[in-house]
Amino acid sequence: MSRFRKISPAAFIATPVCFFLPFVSVSCQGHKIMNFSGIQLATGTTIDQPQMFGPPKMQKVESEPLAALTLLSVLAGTGLSFVRPKIGTISSACAAGLIIILLAALKSKLDGDAVRQSGGTIEVSAEAGFYLSVILMLAAVRSSAYVLFDGVGHLAALQKSGGDRFCTQCGARNAPGDLFCKECGTKLA
Repeated sequence: MSRFRKISPAAFIATPVCFFLPFVSVSCQGHKIMNFSGIQLATGTTIDQPQMFGPPKMQKVESEPLAALTLLSVLAGTGLSFVRPKIGTISSACAAGLIIILLAALKSKLDGDAVRQSGGTIEVSAEAGFYLSVILMLAAVRSSAYVLFDGVGHLAALQKSGGDRFCTQCGARNAPGDLFCKECGTKLA
């Protein structure tokens, strides 16, 4: 049970790293033109735009508000994933679900912007950082759901069988005579 409790914080800690990886790529007629990391999308960047004649022209790419909101949500979710017991699990699961929705909205917005601005000649594709972020957040939701729902039934069955007592809030193992959980302080039934 306690190993499942560690998955959500680990997923939240790893997700900001994904924002440094290629997040989306821009292609024109099947040829990749450039990649953007999640950080570049969230904060904005400057790119060299090739010119037909002469040196490349520097062009500022504004930050994408949805990418910034997603990154802030990841950082907030990281903090929430360490809060104990039940409130932290529910909060981090909700944060992970929100991040998945924000990532889908970001991809949809980037696709729509590319079609609108280029008439369909430019295509935006998700890259490794984007997909890893989604996978990590799905793992965070799943582990939180396990801790909240599946784990409670297992704990009750173990508790009824005698021996050690398990906390229904955090899942910690306690001695048979303990009145309060050693991990979170919850009164044991």
